Amino acid sequence: MSEQENVDCAAGFGARLIGCADDAALPIGMHDYAESLGCCMLVDKTMFIADVLDCDASVVVCCRPEGFGKSMNLSMLKAFLERPAVGRADQRLFADAQIWDANSGRYRDEYACYPVISLDFSGAARCGAAVAGVVHNALSGECVRLLPLLEAPDLARDKVRHIERVARGAASEDEVASVLGVLIELLEMACDEQVVLLVDGYDAAWLGRASARGASGADPAGLFDRVLFDAIVAARDSLRLTCLMGECPGPAEAALSLHGCSYCVATPLSAWCDRWFGFLDAEVEALLNHTGREEYLDDAREWLEGYRFGRAYCSSPARVIGFLDRGCTAPVRADLYEYADCLSRVVAGWNLDRLSVLFDLLEAHGCAEVPLCLGTAEPDVSPDDGMWTALYLSGFLTTDMTEEPERGSRLRALRLPNNELRKALRLVIIEWFECAAEDIRDVDAFRDGLCRGDEDTVRRALSRILGDAGIGATDPDAPLSYHLLLQGLCFGLPGYANPASRRKCGTDRWDIQVFPTGAVFDVADTIGMLDERPLISINMMYDPGVDALGLELLAVQALLDIERDGIDEFRVPRPGVGRMRWGFGFDGCRVAAVCQRL
Repeated sequence: MSEQENVDCAAGFGARLIGCADDAALPIGMHDYAESLGCCMLVDKTMFIADVLDCDASVVVCCRPEGFGKSMNLSMLKAFLERPAVGRADQRLFADAQIWDANSGRYRDEYACYPVISLDFSGAARCGAAVAGVVHNALSGECVRLLPLLEAPDLARDKVRHIERVARGAASEDEVASVLGVLIELLEMACDEQVVLLVDGYDAAWLGRASARGASGADPAGLFDRVLFDAIVAARDSLRLTCLMGECPGPAEAALSLHGCSYCVATPLSAWCDRWFGFLDAEVEALLNHTGREEYLDDAREWLEGYRFGRAYCSSPARVIGFLDRGCTAPVRADLYEYADCLSRVVAGWNLDRLSVLFDLLEAHGCAEVPLCLGTAEPDVSPDDGMWTALYLSGFLTTDMTEEPERGSRLRALRLPNNELRKALRLVIIEWFECAAEDIRDVDAFRDGLCRGDEDTVRRALSRILGDAGIGATDPDAPLSYHLLLQGLCFGLPGYANPASRRKCGTDRWDIQVFPTGAVFDVADTIGMLDERPLISINMMYDPGVDALGLELLAVQALLDIERDGIDEFRVPRPGVGRMRWGFGFDGCRVAAVCQRL
């Protein structure tokens, strides 16, 4: 049974769809609430507005992975709060939404009341653009949009000209850095009302995908501090509220704490606002029912569910919409390339400890027990701990241990949330090991020889791959490195599931098993697949002090240990036919391999 089925986080809120027509499509690639509502069907997340308006803090920081509706929620907040430049606000945007009648209609009092400054810095993170350029463009564009509101005769002309110079792109660096504060001041005077500040991608300067330096060579984090946080602190009561959207909470917490500004942070661990990002199980079901595809609910749960935000289990809206758009079919390799590329960038370089844990994540009930470093200043954060935190904040891993979110030192069991991520991680591992060999034909030869029982082919191919991968006797934990290389090369065997290892059973247990499967990912997984596929059991032994004959005996002993330990003494599951045992011996430079087919 689905985990989402067991947690009824939608109680009291329900699942409501809003949109222009019964046959309206879902908003693929769209982030503007008003535009989407005019031509698409949306999941009603408007009670997010109530949570933000009811918050006591002056600044609200909402952190979620990419694809979980941050931009759409921010656009929805803007559509609800912004006073139109001319005429009256169109109430039809929210008349059918939960927010309109919530709390006896109290929130209508703030509908279309405020001048809104809306800044989007997320391009620096999404596109790898220079941070300074993205900041300048966002500020310039907003100055152009809001200039018509600054025509009151009693406004200071020098400050209006300041806004005009930024709008034309003729301002100095100092003028750009200070323009947000000037814009807030003028808007409050011109409209005789507090200002709302909305910022998407406030953390772009700190994300690894953003460039390390701006166009001027300045530190982008310092640029954001001057442009954004100095203006927020200086504005104080001139702002009705500030809402910052991003992936990483640390930068906002550090800057706001330094300035003594009150704030409320919603991280993936937090219960506050947990149900307003991502699609709850009831909402996925409502979307399937609306499109007449209710019979695909179990498939949707298998591929898409599993993220835990506070008390809610959520699916990624972007992935749910993609699932529906392709007719509720499972993703194929091409659908996951972008996901896999992002995952590969976050994990970064070759690291045996990381590799070991990533393999474990793909096991049944696999997890990584690590601390999540979400606070403003986490002392002595190791690179690996930082990587697991980045994987969590990027939406590649999730945890059910969301209690005590403020305790950064607490170990939390991180897991892959769904089959889509399992397949993406599998693609990354396959690519890593194919890239570890200078000639990909050596990897193909190893896999083919392993499935066919060809000892010479396997030994020659593995010897070349060992040299290419740089694994040798200088490694202080040499047996582990050889074991991980063997296990990694077994990913992608045509017609086989991911390799399973009993590495954790003890220091002398290096065996690996690869089970035949009929559930291939896509047609690419069938290339080279044999009609009769045996269960493959692999064992290895390592001894840096043996000669050539001793190396062969080492491989034979590893093979005999499979039978001695009863590693494959069970009925071979279908579609497997028979058993194949492999013994490998390593001495730090060379490899020996022997095979037995039963």
